[in-house]
Amino acid sequence: MQGFLPPARRAGAAGALRRDAEKVWKCFCQLRVAQEWMAHRASQLECASGMLCQWRVAQLHMARRAPSMFIT
Repeated sequence: MQGFLPPARRAGAAGALRRDAEKVWKCFCQLRVAQEWMAHRASQLECASGMLCQWRVAQLHMARRAPSMFIT
């Protein structure tokens, strides 16, 4: 079938395939960047959540100790 198409038409099809491949590659790269960003953000939130929990536990320990500090 390609023998019947003019050379310009065959080159156009290859160019279209190349453009499509480039679009797919760009989308893949954007997806990868987005996934890395989401993983980084989740890590930050996890760390912040852990720090908040540690702070709250420390508060509770101090609240439990406070009355005994005033008893002599």
